[in-house]
Amino acid sequence: CSHRKAHNIYGMQMVRASCEGVRRFNGGQRPFLITRSAYAGTQRYCSGWTGDNVASWEHLRIANLQCQRLSMSGMSFVGSDIGGFIEQPNGELYVRWLAMGVFHPLCRTHSSGDHGDQEPWSFGERFTKVARKFIELRYRLLPYLYTTFWQHATNGDPFLRSLFALDPSDIDTHNRAEEFGVGDHLVVCPISQPKTDGRWLYLPGGQWYDFWNDNPERGKDEVWAPAPIDRIPLYVRAGSVLPMDPVRQSTSHPPASVRELHVYDGLVERGSVLYDDAGDGYGYRDGEYCLQRFVVTGTAKALQIMRTEEGAFSPHYDRYEVVLHGMISPKVVIDCDGERLEPELRSGGRVLAIVVPRTFQVLTVSK
Repeated sequence: CSHRKAHNIYGMQMVRASCEGVRRFNGGQRPFLITRSAYAGTQRYCSGWTGDNVASWEHLRIANLQCQRLSMSGMSFVGSDIGGFIEQPNGELYVRWLAMGVFHPLCRTHSSGDHGDQEPWSFGERFTKVARKFIELRYRLLPYLYTTFWQHATNGDPFLRSLFALDPSDIDTHNRAEEFGVGDHLVVCPISQPKTDGRWLYLPGGQWYDFWNDNPERGKDEVWAPAPIDRIPLYVRAGSVLPMDPVRQSTSHPPASVRELHVYDGLVERGSVLYDDAGDGYGYRDGEYCLQRFVVTGTAKALQIMRTEEGAFSPHYDRYEVVLHGMISPKVVIDCDGERLEPELRSGGRVLAIVVPRTFQVLTVSK
C-alpha cells in the first residue's frame, strides 16, 4: 500500500479518533469537528470544508460544484471558505458568496488574514446591510435546515441535491451545474458573475414560487430570476410547508414561543416534515424528539393541511403562525379543527396569516 493510496484514510482515522475521544469526555454533548482530509465514511465523524480557495468569481462557482458533489457522494456536512481564503474579495463578491453559503450545511467566513479584513462588516455599510440580511435568513431557516440534517442523518438523503436528483427523468436537468436543491422544497441558483442583476436558471417539473415575491413559475423550463445585490434566486415548491423562526442573534438566545409555517398553494398533494429535539446530546435516541408530518392537499376549491406527530419531546413553541402564499381571495374561509378563523393580510396584501395551536390536526382553507 502506497502513501498515495493511504493518505486520505489516514485523515479519516485521525478524525475518527478525535470524534471518539471528544464524545467520551465532553459530558454527553455532540462533538463538532472539521477536516479537509477525508475518505468515504468520514461523514460519520465530522464535517468538512473544501480547503484553501481564492477570492475570485471562478472559485465561488467551483465552491458551489464542490459542495454539491460532496453532498451527493454522502458527505453532506460541508462548506467553503466564504469570500475566499487567499486574497481579499470586494464587497460584491463577498455578499454573493455569502448568499450561497447560507444554504450550505457548514456556513462560515474564513481567510488567511494576510490580505485584509473579511468580516461581514468590512466592506462598507451598503454591503454590511446585505450581509446582515442573508445571515438573518440563515437563522430564520434553521428549523428547515435542522430538519434537513435529520433527514440526512436518518435516511441518508443529501442535504444539497444537484438538479438532476430532483427530477432524473428530465434530461434537461442532467447538464445543469449551478442550480441545486436544499432539502425537499428549495431550489437555489447563486450569482457567479460580477455586475449582474439576475440570471437564467432551470426549474424541475411542477409549480414553484419565487421566495422573494411569491411570483409563480412553471417547472421544466428556464426562467429569468431577478437578483439585485440583496437577493439570490430562490424558489419554493408548491404544496410545501416551510418552517421558519423569527430572527435571533444567536441560537443561545431564548427562542420564540411561535413558529412560522409558510404554506405554498398548489394543485398537488405533498408531504413535509419538521423535526425538533434538544439541539444537543443524545436524548433523541431514547425518544426525546418531536417529528411532525404535514400533508398538504390542494384542489381548485380548497387547501387542506393535515398534521401528525410522534416522539416524546416538547418543542419550545406552542403556536404556529401559518402564512399562506398564493391564496389571496376575498372568499377565503379558514377552519382549524372545527373553529372558524379570520386571517390577517400581510406583506402588502400578498399573503394571509393566522395563528393556530401547535397541536392542530386539520386546517382547511376554502377558496
